[in-house]
Amino acid sequence: MKLRQPVSINDRDKPVIIYKNNVFLKEFPSIQKASLWLKEYTNYEYIPYKQVESGIFFDETWSFNGATYAFTTDENVRLNKLRELGIETENSNKVDPTGFWTFFCNPKKWAIDDFLASNKVEDTFSITSWQKDWFKQGQLGVIRVGHDYRNKEQLNDKPKLKRGIYAVIEITGEPIYSSQRDEHYYEESDKENFRVPVRYIRNLLTKPVLLDDLILEEHEYDKYLVEGFQASSMPLNPQTLRKISIIVDSPIYINTSPLKVGNEYARKDVYRVFNVPEEKQGGNWNTGYTTFDNDIFIFANINSAGRTGHDYDNKFIGDDFQWFGKNHHSLSTPTIQAMLNARGNIYIFTRENSSNPNFVYQGNGRVKEYEDTKPVKIIWEFSDENEEYPNKTTEEVDNSEKYTEGATKQVSVNVYERNPVARRKCIEHYGCSCVVCNFNFEETYGEIGKDFIHVHHLKELHTIGEEYEVDPIADLRPVCPNCHAMLHKRKSAYSIEELKKILK
Repeated sequence: MKLRQPVSINDRDKPVIIYKNNVFLKEFPSIQKASLWLKEYTNYEYIPYKQVESGIFFDETWSFNGATYAFTTDENVRLNKLRELGIETENSNKVDPTGFWTFFCNPKKWAIDDFLASNKVEDTFSITSWQKDWFKQGQLGVIRVGHDYRNKEQLNDKPKLKRGIYAVIEITGEPIYSSQRDEHYYEESDKENFRVPVRYIRNLLTKPVLLDDLILEEHEYDKYLVEGFQASSMPLNPQTLRKISIIVDSPIYINTSPLKVGNEYARKDVYRVFNVPEEKQGGNWNTGYTTFDNDIFIFANINSAGRTGHDYDNKFIGDDFQWFGKNHHSLSTPTIQAMLNARGNIYIFTRENSSNPNFVYQGNGRVKEYEDTKPVKIIWEFSDENEEYPNKTTEEVDNSEKYTEGATKQVSVNVYERNPVARRKCIEHYGCSCVVCNFNFEETYGEIGKDFIHVHHLKELHTIGEEYEVDPIADLRPVCPNCHAMLHKRKSAYSIEELKKILK
């Protein structure tokens, strides 16, 4: 249904009609008066000036307390405003498609920080309707966050976002007409609009490209990206995207983790790295796990009882880490729930001797599996693209031998060869040169090859009992990827001595 538009009596006025659920409410001579009246009418916390302005110029509605408000103005007033912004009509020749996009996000409407913290990579994003024919699969764009006007309830102890670019995305399909919204919207709405499916290829939540820090040359400048725009999307200057890509691909953005996987850290080192105030140190930091600034820190003992005297079956199963919470913590405990629905990073440290103050940093973990037991059991996986895992190589022994222990338990040789604790001990003992051909990655590739080597498990799986625990010195050897593949070329595997003879 087309809503009636008011008629302006002079060039200065911007008259407004307010509709509630498509029913006429009241007419006003200006946006200011309409906004002030609407604040009183709805008991809204702020003057909804932006909502009214977006409604009369861009046909956007405002949903509040279960009602949908629409706004109209004189058509000539609307068209004059669009011309000022470089948009004359739906066929405007002043705004041309570029094949790249800026998507505008108002955090007061959509909690983009919660969405990005969920690590989801597929979603849809609303677009400006007159641009719908310009969107094509494979195009790239950025998500630009404007001023964060959220109240305390909406922030829920989170910091306000600064204006900047928080993600790089790829268009994955044609626009659709839909009311689809995820759980991170603050207001429910069944309003349909055009949306485009996207895939998040760079999540910049922890290190956004802030607009105040973005320095652009004249040919790189994009007015809508820098100054903002009351719409869902606008074409992006390709040179601007190129500059942003250079920034987010730089080492400072790629290596955003303040910790290095495999290095040792005492708790006091973690306090220093994360600027933990003295009054917040100790306590839960010393009893297994705690939270700080939306991040979670887990300090786990392996094969050793902790300070509380409990000796849990914490261990690595291949690349994954099996871990148990505290005895009195159930699945519903807030800290455990924070792990299952992480807002920030989950830094996991392990040690094998509870008297050693140093822990090995294993990486930023994410829950892979969990069991509602007492204590809670969680399987953690490590796949943070911003971290380097020195010896994690998914291509190791793709068709590895498997052996069934008893009637139910199937074990792969990968479980033993990828255990980071065992690997570390093996490499510390034997070094990083291949025991078959003597190849050393650091000697050939320099710094990027430092500490890199595969690890080969010597024992045949059919000789391993159910209670077997790998001995890093007796059962593992460092080998280069080529020799490793050749060792497993036959079933059962070649021995190291056999392969040495073949190599000669």
